[in-house]
Amino acid sequence: MNITLPNKWFLLSFFFLTSFLFINAQEKGSSEKQFALSATFGNGLNYNIQNQNSVLDNIFYSPTIRLLWEPNHRLNIGLESGYLTISKLDSTIVSTPYGDTTFKARLNAIPLLLVFNMKVSKIDLYYGLGISYLTTHLEAFDEKVKVGNWYYCYNFAIAYKYPITRNIGIGIEAKSYFFPKLQTVTSGLSINLNYQFLQW
Repeated sequence: MNITLPNKWFLLSFFFLTSFLFINAQEKGSSEKQFALSATFGNGLNYNIQNQNSVLDNIFYSPTIRLLWEPNHRLNIGLESGYLTISKLDSTIVSTPYGDTTFKARLNAIPLLLVFNMKVSKIDLYYGLGISYLTTHLEAFDEKVKVGNWYYCYNFAIAYKYPITRNIGIGIEAKSYFFPKLQTVTSGLSINLNYQFLQW
């Protein structure tokens, strides 16, 4: 049985999640209970690494937001979403039996992921698993078509955060999204702003 690249990463992701849970069960924090909620806002460049079609645009800005619950353990958990453009064709002239027309196309994704985070030294590791709403926009003969559907997806990320104040930090993050239904992987680099807005 042949295993495609996204499926290999999907199997690896389950191993990564299992490791997260094992470490969290083995190592607790200090006896003093302390919980926090934080939000991370990121924006940067995202690249479709599996699209080799030179006609399509493959590099885009991709804003993301992540809410994280930080208990007094090694493992943190939260939700992540964003707006990703996977591929885009700005404008091209296409010849058809009905005449020439200007053709435009765009494929977007809005992921909604359950995210697990583990800090190793000063580096943050992230793994997210969930669904994504994929939307295809087409335009030809002065007509616009929009088609969307939900598909599962997952991601991996590694980040570094530099604290500015007790509750605010800035950082950099490298992240890859996997869309098995499309056999597509996107990777990117973003600048993050982190704000810990609640602590008890």
